[in-house]
Amino acid sequence: MFDSFYDVLAARYDTLQSDMDCGRWADFLEEIINDLCTTGSGTKSIIDLGCGTGSVDVLLSSKGFDVTGVDNAEAMLEIASGKDEEGKITWLLHDITDFEPDGKADCFLSLLDTMDHIMDKEKITDIFRRVSDHLLPGGVFIFDVITEKHLARTLGENVFYQDYEDFLLLWINHYDSREKVNTAELTFFEADEDGKYDRYDGDLVERFYPEDDLIIMASSMGLVHKATYGELKRAAPSEDEERIFLVFAKE
Repeated sequence: MFDSFYDVLAARYDTLQSDMDCGRWADFLEEIINDLCTTGSGTKSIIDLGCGTGSVDVLLSSKGFDVTGVDNAEAMLEIASGKDEEGKITWLLHDITDFEPDGKADCFLSLLDTMDHIMDKEKITDIFRRVSDHLLPGGVFIFDVITEKHLARTLGENVFYQDYEDFLLLWINHYDSREKVNTAELTFFEADEDGKYDRYDGDLVERFYPEDDLIIMASSMGLVHKATYGELKRAAPSEDEERIFLVFAKE
Protein backbone atom coordinates (compact mmCIF):
# COMPACT_ATOMS: atom_id res chain seq x y z
CA MET A 1 0.00 0.00 0.00
CA PHE A 2 2.78 2.43 0.96
CA ASP A 3 6.41 2.50 -0.12
CA SER A 4 7.88 3.34 3.28
CA PHE A 5 7.22 4.13 6.93
CA TYR A 6 7.51 7.85 6.18
CA ASP A 7 4.85 7.65 3.48
CA VAL A 8 2.52 6.10 6.06
CA LEU A 9 3.44 8.77 8.57
CA ALA A 10 2.61 11.51 6.07
CA ALA A 11 -0.71 9.90 5.12
CA ARG A 12 -1.75 9.47 8.75
CA TYR A 13 -0.20 12.63 10.15
CA ASP A 14 -3.36 14.72 10.23
CA THR A 15 -5.28 11.90 11.90
CA LEU A 16 -2.59 11.61 14.57
CA GLN A 17 -2.84 15.39 15.11
CA SER A 18 -6.65 15.42 15.11
CA ASP A 19 -6.76 16.89 18.62
CA MET A 20 -4.75 19.92 17.46
CA ASP A 21 -6.85 23.07 17.07
CA CYS A 22 -5.16 24.54 13.98
CA GLY A 23 -7.39 27.60 14.16
CA ARG A 24 -6.09 28.44 17.64
CA TRP A 25 -2.50 27.98 16.45
CA ALA A 26 -3.05 30.31 13.50
CA ASP A 27 -4.76 32.92 15.67
CA PHE A 28 -1.99 32.74 18.27
CA LEU A 29 0.75 33.15 15.65
CA GLU A 30 -1.12 35.99 13.94
CA GLU A 31 -1.37 37.84 17.25
CA ILE A 32 2.36 37.50 17.93
CA ILE A 33 3.32 38.58 14.42
CA ASN A 34 1.00 41.59 14.49
CA ASP A 35 2.32 42.57 17.92
CA LEU A 36 6.06 41.89 17.69
CA CYS A 37 6.94 42.01 13.99
CA THR A 38 7.84 45.63 13.23
CA THR A 39 9.07 45.41 9.65
CA GLY A 40 6.41 47.83 8.48
CA SER A 41 5.51 45.63 5.53
CA GLY A 42 1.98 45.67 4.13
CA THR A 43 1.48 41.99 3.35
CA LYS A 44 3.85 40.17 5.67
CA SER A 45 5.82 37.21 4.34
CA ILE A 46 6.19 33.99 6.34
CA ILE A 47 8.60 31.10 5.76
CA ASP A 48 7.59 27.97 7.67
CA LEU A 49 10.53 25.62 8.27
CA GLY A 50 9.27 22.04 8.48
CA CYS A 51 5.72 22.79 7.38
CA GLY A 52 4.54 19.16 7.29
CA THR A 53 1.03 18.83 5.88
CA GLY A 54 0.56 22.59 5.95
CA SER A 55 -2.66 22.92 7.97
CA VAL A 56 -1.54 26.02 9.87
CA ASP A 57 0.06 27.57 6.77
CA VAL A 58 -3.22 27.38 4.85
CA LEU A 59 -5.00 29.23 7.65
CA LEU A 60 -2.28 31.88 7.86
CA SER A 61 -2.53 32.36 4.10
CA SER A 62 -6.27 32.88 4.44
CA LYS A 63 -5.50 35.64 6.96
CA GLY A 64 -3.58 37.54 4.29
CA PHE A 65 0.01 36.44 4.88
CA ASP A 66 2.33 35.54 2.00
CA VAL A 67 3.35 32.02 3.04
CA THR A 68 6.14 29.68 1.95
CA GLY A 69 6.24 26.16 3.38
CA VAL A 70 9.49 24.19 3.41
CA ASP A 71 9.79 20.46 4.17
CA ASN A 72 12.05 17.57 3.19
CA ALA A 73 9.17 15.06 2.92
CA GLU A 74 7.62 15.02 -0.55
CA ALA A 75 4.61 13.04 0.69
CA MET A 76 3.89 15.72 3.32
CA LEU A 77 4.09 18.49 0.72
CA GLU A 78 1.73 16.65 -1.62
CA ILE A 79 -0.89 16.63 1.13
CA ALA A 80 -0.15 20.27 1.99
CA SER A 81 -0.52 21.48 -1.57
CA GLY A 82 -3.83 19.64 -1.84
CA LYS A 83 -5.18 21.82 1.00
CA ASP A 84 -4.01 24.98 -0.79
CA GLU A 85 -6.99 25.14 -3.11
CA GLU A 86 -6.28 28.65 -4.38
CA GLY A 87 -2.60 27.95 -4.96
CA LYS A 88 -1.47 30.95 -2.94
CA ILE A 89 1.30 29.20 -0.98
CA THR A 90 4.77 28.36 -2.24
CA TRP A 91 5.73 24.80 -1.26
CA LEU A 92 9.43 23.92 -1.35
CA LEU A 93 10.98 20.46 -1.03
CA HIS A 94 14.17 21.05 0.95
CA ASP A 95 15.99 20.05 4.12
CA ILE A 96 15.54 22.95 6.54
CA THR A 97 19.02 22.43 8.04
CA ASP A 98 20.64 23.79 4.88
CA PHE A 99 17.79 25.83 3.40
CA GLU A 100 18.89 29.19 2.02
CA PRO A 101 15.96 31.45 1.05
CA ASP A 102 16.20 33.54 -2.11
CA GLY A 103 15.30 36.76 -0.31
CA LYS A 104 14.29 38.16 3.06
CA ALA A 105 11.10 37.57 5.02
CA ASP A 106 9.11 39.29 7.74
CA CYS A 107 8.72 36.11 9.75
CA PHE A 108 10.09 32.59 10.07
CA LEU A 109 8.15 29.82 11.79
CA SER A 110 9.02 26.29 12.87
CA LEU A 111 6.12 24.46 14.46
CA LEU A 112 5.16 21.25 16.26
CA ASP A 113 8.61 20.66 17.77
CA THR A 114 10.32 20.50 14.39
CA MET A 115 13.46 21.99 15.97
CA ASP A 116 13.57 19.15 18.53
CA HIS A 117 13.95 16.62 15.71
CA ILE A 118 17.29 18.20 14.76
CA MET A 119 19.78 16.22 16.81
CA ASP A 120 22.93 18.20 16.01
CA LYS A 121 23.32 21.36 18.09
CA GLU A 122 25.53 22.91 15.41
CA LYS A 123 22.73 22.52 12.87
CA ILE A 124 20.35 24.34 15.22
CA THR A 125 22.86 27.18 15.47
CA ASP A 126 23.19 27.22 11.69
CA ILE A 127 19.41 27.53 11.31
CA PHE A 128 19.56 30.56 13.59
CA ARG A 129 22.30 32.01 11.36
CA ARG A 130 20.30 31.52 8.19
CA VAL A 131 17.16 32.93 9.76
CA SER A 132 19.10 35.94 11.02
CA ASP A 133 20.61 36.50 7.58
CA HIS A 134 17.20 36.40 5.89
CA LEU A 135 14.98 38.23 8.36
CA LEU A 136 14.06 41.80 7.59
CA PRO A 137 14.96 44.30 10.33
CA GLY A 138 12.15 44.06 12.86
CA GLY A 139 11.23 40.56 11.68
CA VAL A 140 10.56 37.66 14.05
CA PHE A 141 11.34 33.96 14.33
CA ILE A 142 8.68 32.00 16.22
CA PHE A 143 9.06 28.34 17.08
CA ASP A 144 7.94 25.85 19.69
CA VAL A 145 9.84 23.14 21.54
CA ILE A 146 8.60 20.41 23.84
CA THR A 147 9.46 20.52 27.53
CA GLU A 148 11.44 17.95 29.48
CA LYS A 149 8.31 17.31 31.52
CA HIS A 150 6.60 16.16 28.32
CA LEU A 151 9.46 13.82 27.43
CA ALA A 152 10.32 12.48 30.87
CA ARG A 153 6.85 12.16 32.38
CA THR A 154 4.14 12.31 29.72
CA LEU A 155 6.02 10.07 27.27
CA GLY A 156 8.68 8.54 29.53
CA GLU A 157 8.99 4.78 29.34
CA ASN A 158 5.39 4.31 28.28
CA VAL A 159 3.70 2.27 25.58
CA PHE A 160 0.80 3.79 23.65
CA TYR A 161 -1.74 1.97 21.53
CA GLN A 162 -4.46 3.43 19.32
CA ASP A 163 -6.85 1.61 17.03
CA TYR A 164 -8.13 3.91 14.28
CA GLU A 165 -10.69 3.05 11.61
CA ASP A 166 -8.17 2.25 8.87
CA PHE A 167 -4.99 1.57 10.80
CA LEU A 168 -3.51 0.70 14.16
CA LEU A 169 -0.60 2.47 15.85
CA LEU A 170 1.75 1.02 18.46
CA TRP A 171 4.15 3.51 20.12
CA ILE A 172 6.96 2.34 22.41
CA ASN A 173 8.72 5.29 24.02
CA HIS A 174 12.09 5.74 25.72
CA TYR A 175 13.59 8.93 27.14
CA ASP A 176 17.32 9.01 27.91
CA SER A 177 17.54 11.60 30.69
CA ARG A 178 21.34 11.75 30.51
CA GLU A 179 21.53 12.46 26.77
CA LYS A 180 18.19 14.33 26.73
CA VAL A 181 17.12 12.23 23.75
CA ASN A 182 13.68 10.72 23.21
CA THR A 183 13.12 7.75 20.91
CA ALA A 184 9.64 6.79 19.83
CA GLU A 185 9.47 3.39 18.14
CA LEU A 186 6.34 3.51 15.99
CA THR A 187 4.63 0.60 14.27
CA PHE A 188 1.74 1.17 11.87
CA PHE A 189 -0.53 -1.72 10.91
CA GLU A 190 -2.36 -0.74 7.73
CA ALA A 191 -5.44 -2.66 6.59
CA ASP A 192 -5.34 -3.86 2.97
CA GLU A 193 -8.21 -4.74 0.62
CA ASP A 194 -8.20 -8.36 1.82
CA GLY A 195 -8.64 -7.45 5.45
CA LYS A 196 -5.04 -8.26 6.26
CA TYR A 197 -2.54 -5.81 7.71
CA ASP A 198 0.73 -4.48 6.33
CA ARG A 199 3.31 -3.49 8.92
CA TYR A 200 5.54 -0.39 8.81
CA ASP A 201 8.18 0.34 11.47
CA GLY A 202 10.18 3.49 12.10
CA ASP A 203 11.71 5.64 14.83
CA LEU A 204 11.12 9.30 15.60
CA VAL A 205 13.95 10.83 17.61
CA GLU A 206 13.92 14.18 19.42
CA ARG A 207 16.36 16.05 21.62
CA PHE A 208 15.40 18.29 24.53
CA TYR A 209 16.95 21.75 24.19
CA PRO A 210 16.77 23.91 27.34
CA GLU A 211 15.40 27.39 26.79
CA ASP A 212 18.63 29.04 27.98
CA ASP A 213 20.70 27.06 25.47
CA LEU A 214 18.42 28.11 22.62
CA ILE A 215 18.63 31.77 23.67
CA ILE A 216 22.44 31.61 23.75
CA MET A 217 22.62 29.95 20.33
CA ALA A 218 20.21 32.42 18.77
CA SER A 219 21.91 35.42 20.37
CA SER A 220 25.26 34.30 18.98
CA MET A 221 23.72 34.60 15.51
CA GLY A 222 22.35 38.11 16.06
CA LEU A 223 18.80 37.27 17.13
CA VAL A 224 17.30 39.00 20.17
CA HIS A 225 15.07 37.04 22.52
CA LYS A 226 11.73 38.84 22.73
CA ALA A 227 9.47 36.43 24.62
CA THR A 228 8.85 32.91 25.86
CA TYR A 229 5.24 31.81 26.11
CA GLY A 230 3.34 28.81 27.37
CA GLU A 231 1.37 26.68 24.94
CA LEU A 232 -0.92 28.94 22.87
CA LYS A 233 -1.04 31.70 25.48
CA ARG A 234 0.63 35.08 25.77
CA ALA A 235 1.93 34.35 29.27
CA ALA A 236 5.07 32.90 30.81
CA PRO A 237 5.16 29.08 30.82
CA SER A 238 4.01 27.21 33.89
CA GLU A 239 5.97 24.33 35.43
CA ASP A 240 3.58 21.81 33.89
CA GLU A 241 3.80 23.00 30.29
CA GLU A 242 4.12 20.33 27.60
CA ARG A 243 5.28 22.86 25.01
CA ILE A 244 6.69 26.38 24.97
CA PHE A 245 6.99 29.01 22.26
CA LEU A 246 10.04 31.22 21.81
CA VAL A 247 10.12 34.47 19.86
CA PHE A 248 13.30 36.08 18.54
CA ALA A 249 13.71 39.26 16.52
CA LYS A 250 16.21 40.76 14.11
CA GLU A 251 16.81 44.33 15.26
